[in-house]
Amino acid sequence: MSKGGEQMTELRVFRYDPEKDKKPVYQSYKVPSVGSVLDGLNYVLEHHDSSLSFRYGCWGPGYERCGACAMLINGAPGFSCKIALQPSVMTVEPHPKFEVIKDLTIDFDKERTTQRKKVKPISRISIDVERCIGCRDCVLLCPMNVMEMKKTERKGKATVADPDSCCGFTCKMCVAYCPQGAIRLEPVKREAKK
Repeated sequence: MSKGGEQMTELRVFRYDPEKDKKPVYQSYKVPSVGSVLDGLNYVLEHHDSSLSFRYGCWGPGYERCGACAMLINGAPGFSCKIALQPSVMTVEPHPKFEVIKDLTIDFDKERTTQRKKVKPISRISIDVERCIGCRDCVLLCPMNVMEMKKTERKGKATVADPDSCCGFTCKMCVAYCPQGAIRLEPVKREAKK
């Protein structure tokens, strides 16, 4: 997709206000194919629709929360600040683990109790329980609450409780902060379509 020689991305964005709308709709916006999906959403906000609601915590001097921009991008969980815009159609939806406040903004304090949308994980996460020392750093750091502590013998060990919510290689906070190197992320291999 190009516009006057400039590569363009069509962002197909989930729109929904639970206080006003009966069901979600998708609205498309054309943005320059420069930067991240988060950059594209900011472009939409500034140039197309100032009512679009989404979160991020990595810019500015205010309250910062890495992981606030977690979304589903083309069906896979990830941080919108780390996924590059492509000159094609990209679907952007709220992360399905949490309740929607409005559009792409989720409530990290309210996990969905209804059936969640099926995701296409791009990474597989595992924990080596022999190396885990039970420090809980991964449990406390994970913005998506993927890990939990389980009691084993005399002390607790971290376990993967919700692997489909993991933002994988766009996050990697659990891997970076694990003092024992007990957490592994591996790419999910997809079979080529015939």
